[in-house]
This record gives sequence, C-alpha cells and structure tokens, in this order.
Amino acid sequence: MCHHHPPQTNPTQTTFFSLPSPPSLFLYPNKTSPLQRHPPTTYFYQTPLPLKSKSFWLNTSRSGGDGGLMLYKWWWSVTDCGGPMVVYGSRKLSGMKSSASAREVEDVPELMQRIQSWLPVKEAARTSVLSKSWLYAWSTIPILIFSVGRERCMKLAYMDRVLYRYLRDNIPIERFDLMMDVENQESASHAEKWIGPLATKTCLKEFSLSITLNGASFTLPDEILSGENLTKIRVSGTHGGRVPMTTSQHPVIKCVSLRELHLDCVCISEEALNHILSSCSLLVKIVLLNSCNGFNTIKVKNLPRLYELRINLNAVDSTALEISDVPNLGLFSYELDVRFWLHDHPPPPFNASSISLGRSVTHLTLAGVITDNACLDIFKSQFPFLQSLTLYLTSWMLGSFHLTCPSIKILFLLSCPAMVIDVQVYAPKLLYVHLSGCILPSLLFPLSSLQHFKVSLMLQLPVDADFFLMMREAFELSRLCYLHILTDNSNPPLDIDIDDLRTRLLLPPATNMQELWFETEQDEGLWERSPFFDAFFEICHPKQVFPQPDVSFKQNNHFCRLMLREVLEKKNTRTAYWPHYLKHVQIRWDPHKKWKALTNSHRSLLDESTPDFYPEFKLKWR
Repeated sequence: MCHHHPPQTNPTQTTFFSLPSPPSLFLYPNKTSPLQRHPPTTYFYQTPLPLKSKSFWLNTSRSGGDGGLMLYKWWWSVTDCGGPMVVYGSRKLSGMKSSASAREVEDVPELMQRIQSWLPVKEAARTSVLSKSWLYAWSTIPILIFSVGRERCMKLAYMDRVLYRYLRDNIPIERFDLMMDVENQESASHAEKWIGPLATKTCLKEFSLSITLNGASFTLPDEILSGENLTKIRVSGTHGGRVPMTTSQHPVIKCVSLRELHLDCVCISEEALNHILSSCSLLVKIVLLNSCNGFNTIKVKNLPRLYELRINLNAVDSTALEISDVPNLGLFSYELDVRFWLHDHPPPPFNASSISLGRSVTHLTLAGVITDNACLDIFKSQFPFLQSLTLYLTSWMLGSFHLTCPSIKILFLLSCPAMVIDVQVYAPKLLYVHLSGCILPSLLFPLSSLQHFKVSLMLQLPVDADFFLMMREAFELSRLCYLHILTDNSNPPLDIDIDDLRTRLLLPPATNMQELWFETEQDEGLWERSPFFDAFFEICHPKQVFPQPDVSFKQNNHFCRLMLREVLEKKNTRTAYWPHYLKHVQIRWDPHKKWKALTNSHRSLLDESTPDFYPEFKLKWR
C-alpha cells in the first residue's frame, strides 16, 4: 500500500473538531493498539459523523466471557508531533446496548477508507486484520501517494505492482500524488507509462507530480489534460531541470472542471498555457512559478470564479500581463526575481489599472516592481478592501516610503535597501507589521492600533548608540515586538559607547519584546567581547531568546557563553548592568520539552557550544 499523509496540522498541537476530547494517551507504532488487544466483533460509529473531520468517536463491542456485550468507546484523532502518530482515548461503557442509530462500519466503506487515509501507513495496514471489510477497504483506497527514488521510501517496482492492480481491476482513483527522483531513462519511461492511463480515468479528481530530473529526459503526456472530472493539477520540478509539459502547441483540453492549476519549474509553451487558461472557466486558483520565462504575454481573462493568482518571473523577461474579467480575484501575487535584473534595463513599474485586477483584492504581493511613491497611489483607490500588503522593495529608488491605505491590517515591507531612512504609513486599522532589510529606518505609524511588530535585520554597517536609540523608539509602536538579527562581522566592528547610550536614553527598557532571534556570520567572538548585548539589554528585556551558532564558525554560540559567564559564573563586567535585573533563566533544547532552570548542570553544553545544540532561553526580569 502506498504512503498516506495525515492532514497538515500545527506540529505542536493536536487539532480536534466537532467533539471535545476525553482523557487520551499517545499511542506510538511500536506499542499495541487497544483494538488489537481486544479484537471486537462488531464496529459502530456515532451518527451523524462528518467525514471531513480530523477526529471522531469509534464505538466497538465484543462478547464477554459471560455472553454479555462489552462496549468500548475510542477517540481517534490524527496529530503530528514531529512525526505522525495516533491519539487513542478509551472509556468502558457498561450496561449499554447498540442503538438503532449506530451503523456498522462494515456497511460504510467510505468511512473505513477515510479512517485509513488519515493514519500513518503502518497503523493503516494494521486495520486490515479487523475484518474482511477492513481488508477490502485497505486494498481499494482511492487515494494513492507514492514517494519513489533512491533517497525516498519506495521502490519503482512497488509502484508498478500497485498501479497495475488498480488499472487491471478498474479500482477508482480519485487522487494521485507522485514524488519521484528520475535517476535514469528507465524510471522516466515508467512514470510516463503510468501517467497517461491514470489521467484518462473519469474518476480522477486530483493529480500531483513532484519530480527531480537527474539527467534523464521526461515529458508529461498530453493525456494529463484529458480528465473530464479533474479539478486539480499540480506539477513541480527543480530549477536545475524543468519538467516539460505537453508535446503540442495546442493540446486537446478536456479538463473543463479544473479548479486549481499549479505549475512550478515547468516548461510549457505560451500558446499551450493561454489555451488552458481560456478553456477552463471554472478555475479558482492559478499558480505559475518559474514556468513562464520568455513569454511575451500571460493572458488571464474571463475567469469569474478566480480567487487566487500567483505569478513569478525572472526580471530579465519583459513579459506583459493581460488580466481582465476576474471580478472575484481576492489574492494577487506578482514577483520578479531581481537576481537576474539588468540594472541598465529595469523592469517597468506595476500598473494595476492596466491589468484590471478588480476591486475585490484583499491580499496583494508585489516584488521587484515598486520603485517610488508614485507606484503606491494605486492603493488609494484601486483596492478599497485591501487587508494584507506585501512589498519587496528591492527596486526602490527613494530614501522615503510613504503609504496611505485606510483598510489595510497587515503590512510586510521586505528587503528594504539601505537608502530607505524614512517610513511613514497612514493606516488606522493596521494590526501587524513586518519590516526587513539591512538598516532600521525612522518609523511613523500615526493613528494605528498596531498589535504585533516584527523586525528582521541583516546588519552590515557599524552599529552605534544612535541605532539602539532608534530601535528603542520603534518598540513603542506596538503592544508586542519580535526581533530577528543577523550580523555580518566581516565589516568594521561594532562601535557602541554604553555611557553615551545611557545618558541619551529617555525610556526604561522595553518589556514588550517577546522573542529575540539572532545569528552571526564570520564572527570568531566579536559579540562576546563587544558591548552589543550590554547595549541591547539597556533598551529592552526580551522574554525569550533563540540564539543560533555562527554561520561560518559552528562552534561559536555567543549567547550561550554569555549566559555561562554572566549568569552561572557571575563574572559581571563594570559596564554590564543588566545581570542585576535578571531574576532567573530557563532553558530547553527541544520545543516539545519543558522549560528547566539554568543550573551548573548545563555548564558543559554552554561552554562547548555544540553545533547540534540549539537552545532556547526564557528570561525572567525583575
């Protein structure tokens, strides 16, 4: 049986739907299932049961030694805590009998297949011993997920056997996912041989191919566009070898039910792509990543249901966009890869009115096409319902950035160049801001109700007291702040006058700093010997710190050594006041573990700064 992936969930939480969870326990695959310890004779489930839920009750019954009926109630759920596992909770119910509202699972193969598709492959296979009905369901699951190749978990021969049986017995296949490393021409031929017959099955609804080409030639057969009930096509290649799609300029398009088209590193002709987009009027989502290079025009027209459109191009291409009659477009992302930008031929500025995005856009992402404040005027009238705006300012030409948008709630200003020294945003509903770049500009957010402010900086310039004073003022803009710093210390050393900083500092240390994440590059101990941390803790007292080893010198984790020297050994310097305000420190090296007090037992870990040791610190200040 092919591998089944559970639904994507937060790796630190178990997601429950519909019903509250009883006391439960984690069952790992190497332990014995309660259902295996007590093989039941009849299986029931509570009605009504939403088949799309991720957790459910399963009532089981078995005959007791005295002939009575013993009923058990199990809570099943799928979670992901660093690896798939199943949650079982049990409660014995005495004196109960099966009700007429309960239906036997043997009569509902769709439910059994749904359960098996949620479980990890080993646990799903174990359900086949429960009864003939479970065995039949196990062998006819309509969802096939293969991961084939030298570095993957399956062999090509296994996929051949499974697909041969499904096609021979005409077993329905609703979803087909193939992740494959094409190592030679033989494996490429195998993939091409199976994709054609699968794509023509009328029951196929979702097709996904993620392929890595290692020198072999591979072309996706034209039959992939023949599925009359196909609703999703997803093809992904690699930057080193793009996947050719379709062999003809004007393929026959029969997938008129297509809702989602996702092409990543795919080689397709301009005529074929525009033919697909014009034929599939039910499209809701279109993603074109590194698949339209060299095109003259991308035409997206007459798609009344289209909600999401993402396009990524090389900046060297002068591809034009023709977008019209997309009244329900809510998410639009247009990115130019500036790594290929020719400075003597900059890309043209983005013009929303010329491509008629419509007034329903709520999420907008633009990269490499915003150059000055004139480009920002489009937000004043074109998008009255805009809620989220992401701008990569890699092509920005001015020293100031001024934006007015009454409806916006989320703002990302990324890759800000050093020339940007003044940022002013007039957005009264603004709640979240993420700013990244190589310098911290002066910031002004009048009338905003900012709740979260995140700053990501890659410092390449000397840092002085003015930098810390400006940062302290920025912490006043929001209720919660987050800071991510990467320093490249191949440049001149940090130049910080702590006494001058204390004299000019008018505010106490900020207590709203939730997380500090930092990393150094090419630093053999500069931070440890410099007053950087002394200055930083003068302006804020972070609650959690996530230090990373140096990028070039993995043996250096300067914050670990700082905790060893200043907290454990108490070798306080004359200029460092912050250790006196530190009440206690907790540490953990696994996000799933509990916090522990920093004690001498951690001395060796802090001193050796093991590259594989990624600690987290929780700081409690007085």
